[in-house]
Amino acid sequence: MKTFARLLLAATLVAPTSGRPQDLAGDLTLHRLLLEGEGWQAVASGLGFADAPSSDHEGNFFFCDMRGDQPGLYRIAPDGSKTRLTEESVSGAKLGPDGKFYACQGAKNRVIAIDPKTGAVSVVTEGVRPNDLVVTHRGHLYFTETGKKAVWFVNPKTGDKRIVDEGITAPNGIAISPDQGTLAVSDSRGRHVWTFRIEADGGLSAKAPYMTLRTGVDLAATSPDERSPVYKTVSGGDGMSSDIHGRWFVSSHLGVQVFDPTGRECGLLPNPSTKQMTSVCVGGPSGEYLYATCGDQVFRRKIKAGAFQPYRGPVEPLPVLVK
Repeated sequence: MKTFARLLLAATLVAPTSGRPQDLAGDLTLHRLLLEGEGWQAVASGLGFADAPSSDHEGNFFFCDMRGDQPGLYRIAPDGSKTRLTEESVSGAKLGPDGKFYACQGAKNRVIAIDPKTGAVSVVTEGVRPNDLVVTHRGHLYFTETGKKAVWFVNPKTGDKRIVDEGITAPNGIAISPDQGTLAVSDSRGRHVWTFRIEADGGLSAKAPYMTLRTGVDLAATSPDERSPVYKTVSGGDGMSSDIHGRWFVSSHLGVQVFDPTGRECGLLPNPSTKQMTSVCVGGPSGEYLYATCGDQVFRRKIKAGAFQPYRGPVEPLPVLVK
């Protein structure tokens, strides 16, 4: 049974693969992720406001320019060519198993589906103000509604629509584990990323503040002893992604915060821009890039990771090999 507990077990046991030692029993620090000589590179600039990064198994990368002169959802192919798929301004766009993009339109109080071949738009649900979403291999949607402190579940096929969690201060980014047994939600006004077990009926259980986000020093505050720094309570935790090894990548005020499958911090990748970082995505032709949307630009950097696409079905997290 693929559960949250199983993900924890996979992250704490050492199991040989092809006779090579593993690193899942140790700390997945950034030296297991970063490549020497590889840094951030801009792949799109001069935008209005970039958001909604995602990828597919063919190596295409997608993002939305929400406020530019030509707003809409764009595709950057492996050869670098850029195509606008729709003029709709969206956040949290993800591919579903039916080949359509499901996306949030908070300004229009709805979740929509976009046919990337024709640009046709259909309404999935209305009367909500969605922020970010994920789509499972069953075509089920989970989305955050930050203002209502709610996480929603929607089954477009049956029309089943319900709140499955309430109470996170400001639920924002949302991601799913490779085995699709765990859902993670960032709190943009708090210091945690919360995780849940996904139940068979779409409900959520085992809620826990699983990851603790770093925050900046509050220079205006003074500690009681006037020596220790006082840290801000707001992380700005925003859009999220995960990789084939079960790592979690969380955008925040400080940059990309990386966590291993057990919730331990791997490290921080500082924001490559002076603008707000809105989201991150693992993708690329071989799943070897980490993408970040930052204000008027989109960046990427090559890493030692691997992408997976939830619409293709659950996969077991792969161990990180020690060389």
